[in-house]
This record gives sequence, C-alpha cells and structure tokens, in this order.
Amino acid sequence: MKKRMWLLGGMCWAVAAQAQSSRPNVLLILADDMRGTTLGVRGTEPVSTPHLDALAEESVLFSNAHIMGGTSGAVSMPSRAMLMTGKYLYSLEKEGARIPERQTTLGEALRKAGYETMHIGKWHSDYGSFNRTFSDGEDIFFGGMADHWNVPLYHYSPDGKYGKKRPVLKDFSHSNRVEYQTGEYLYSGRHSVDIFTESACRFLRSREAEEAPFFLSLAYMSPHDPRTMPEEFEALYEGNTAVALPSNFMERHPFDNGELVIRDEQLAATPRDGEEVLRHIRQYYAMISHLDDRVGQVIEALKASGAYDNTVIVFAADNGLAVGQHGLMGKQNVYEHSVGVPLMIKPAGGSDAKIGTTDCLCYLIDLFPTLCDLTGTPVPESVDGVSLLPVLRSGKPVREYLYYAYKDTQRAVSDGAWKLIEYHVGGTRTTQLFDLEKDPMERENLSGDKRYASVVRRLRKQMEIQREATCDTSVFWEGFVF
Repeated sequence: MKKRMWLLGGMCWAVAAQAQSSRPNVLLILADDMRGTTLGVRGTEPVSTPHLDALAEESVLFSNAHIMGGTSGAVSMPSRAMLMTGKYLYSLEKEGARIPERQTTLGEALRKAGYETMHIGKWHSDYGSFNRTFSDGEDIFFGGMADHWNVPLYHYSPDGKYGKKRPVLKDFSHSNRVEYQTGEYLYSGRHSVDIFTESACRFLRSREAEEAPFFLSLAYMSPHDPRTMPEEFEALYEGNTAVALPSNFMERHPFDNGELVIRDEQLAATPRDGEEVLRHIRQYYAMISHLDDRVGQVIEALKASGAYDNTVIVFAADNGLAVGQHGLMGKQNVYEHSVGVPLMIKPAGGSDAKIGTTDCLCYLIDLFPTLCDLTGTPVPESVDGVSLLPVLRSGKPVREYLYYAYKDTQRAVSDGAWKLIEYHVGGTRTTQLFDLEKDPMERENLSGDKRYASVVRRLRKQMEIQREATCDTSVFWEGFVF
C-alpha cells in the first residue's frame, strides 16, 4: 500500500510528524444497516457483540443517536453524505450521490490540518468527492450493496478515475470479446467484512510512530443484506430460544406510509410470516456478530501498533433496519428502529470525557464538528452539525429536538420522551404520537387521545420550527396544514 505525505501550505512534513505527539489519530468505523439497539451492551436484543461491548466500556455511548432520515430509498447514500459533510438532509445535492466542492468534507478538513486520510470499504457518493476527502485508500467499494462474497473493488487512483475497469468475457465459449465491469478486482469467495478488516489491519501495522496523524475511515457493508456470513456465526443463533419476534411485530403495516412497495419490503412475504421473519432476525444478528468479531481484530491491530491510546475511535452505523417491526423489513421509515443508530466515541488518552452512557439527543452530522474539536481542527463554515464536546465533558445536552424525514411522505419530530410522526401520502393524512419513555417500541398511537392534545400541539409547532431550521423545502409541505 502506497504511503503519501501531504504538505500543508509551506509546512514541511517534519512539522506534521512532530504534531503526532499532541494530535490524536481518528478511527471511524461505520456499519451498514445496524440499528442502535443491536449492541449487546444495550441489553435490548440478544445479540453477541463482546468486542464492541468492551469498546463501549472505554467510550461515551450515545443511546439517543439518530440519522435525519433519507431522500432516497437507498437511505445510506444521504446518510453517509450527511456524516461526511455535517450537512442537514435537505442541504445535500442529488440525495448525497454528489458532494459539491462548496461542502467541505470531514476528511478534507482533517487533510488540510495535516492528517493522512485513508479510506477502506464502502463509499456511496461520487469519485471526485472521494479523492478530495482521502489522500489514500484500498479495497474501495463504490455503491450501495453487492454480493458480500464477490465485491467489485478499487485501488486508490490519484487521478480520481475509477469507473468500469474489470475485463470479462461474458460469452467466452463463443467469443473473445472483452467487456468491462465495475471495479478493478475482486476476491471471489472472501467476505466483504474480512476483506476490509484485513486491509485496515495492514494499514495500522504498517505505520511508523513518526508519521503524521491519521484519519482512517473503515466503512463496512454489513449487516446490510444479502444476509450471509461465515457459518460459525450463523451457528450462534440456530436454535437460540432467546431470539424472538419483537413486541411490535405485525403481519403488515397498518396503513400506507408511502413506501410499502420497494425492494427492502419484498425481502419477506406480506403478510409477514413469523417463522420467516425469525430467520431474517437470526441472520441479521449473525452478521452483526461477524462484524463485531472483526472489529475486535482491528482494535487489536491498533493496540499492537502502539497508537491505541492516542486514537479517537468512533463506531456508528449509517441507519437502522426494521426486520419485522411494524410489519416492515427495511429502513424507509422514521420509526426508531430505522433512524436510531449505534454511536460510541472512545476518546484519546488524557481526555476529560465522562465515560458511560448518555441519553442526550444527537445526529450523526454532529460527529463532524466533534472530531474537529477533538483534533484541534477548525470547523468549516459549511457544517450544520453541533459539536458533542459538551456532552462528552459534562453530559450537557446540545439538542432539544430531533427532526426526521423520509422522501416526500413522512416527517417526525422528537424530544427524546415524545415523538410525533406525520404522513402525507396521496392526499391522505395520518398522525402518530408515541410516548418513547413508556413505549420505546412505538406500539400505541396516542395521537387521538385528548389527554395528549397539548403534546401534539407542542410537537407540531416544533416540527415547523425544525422544518425551517433544516431547510426542508419538500413538496411534503405543499397544501399541508396542521
């Protein structure tokens, strides 16, 4: 793997190397489709994640971390773009498929500050923004999903030219015509999680102590379907009686939410069959346990390199997933199982962070300014996120409300205790109100109960405020009156 040394203005490499002793490294590990409650340490679901649980013991664990939602059925595309830009959902361009130069990325900011920026794994935006963000990369996957055992990959290209590069003979028995497919290479029969893990471990073990600090973005494609993993992890859940249907399981969603006919929702038959959904849940958990095991290998490699104490480690996911909850299978909704994500931040040594669990509200976009603060990097003007440093240091909240959106059909707002969801589908209006403290699985809709009319009014007012604050100009609001 090539090493690249980047100069910051007229600053020589020696100055950047000297800064290593005072500036922490950053390791960002991102899972794909992993809901926040699937960490064993949360005690909510019977998932085995011993390595992530161990990391959580040294971290600030956020139990109320969320994404804003999505403007695309492929929710991870806008979600990952939001994380990397710190921008609100409706400030993205082309649903996050393209990140314009006016939106400084996290890697860009750290790169300008003297960091080596390295990416391994999934990138769901354009080639140009990738090369602005990272000075190096390996085993790069451009796209949303693929066969985990045959992922088309790229080496880092300094000129930013990726595209279709893999030569194939589609009809080799009759023709020698060469056609080109996505990717430069693939490791047939090797799982994506293992490929990305091994690449990250090589990067960490190859570094020298005197090098500039690094930002390593390790972006997995798991536990995103197709739900497949090494057999040893699937065996963990076969016959496991602790695995059960969720308490909010339904055979079908009770009304049209605007996205009931999409690929994710067709992964299981409708009406939902309990046994079929249980199979999906077991395989989902097995993928998470596989991911957890390999994250443990990355942490061990970091420790072996001697850089563990001086590294900020972030573990998060781009979105959650229903897998049978509310009669849904996918993430194209604004229920907690889909907008709630795992988030933990392990500070570098010498930090005054208050290790433990916090229920303070936050978005993933808040990671951008937080990591800038933790590394002494100026926060770009384009960033909308709010630094979580007050939460890390004293448990002081930085947000009172969170606002969620899915395409032009669903909107929600929450203060952590109450959540209001409004649907506008083909001219039909539906409202849901949930008491998240008493009903975290969002089973009982209280919107029609007169006792909670004041809560509905308060949250509707806040929804309008948040709509303006987040620049939501969607057609959802055309003709919409509370």
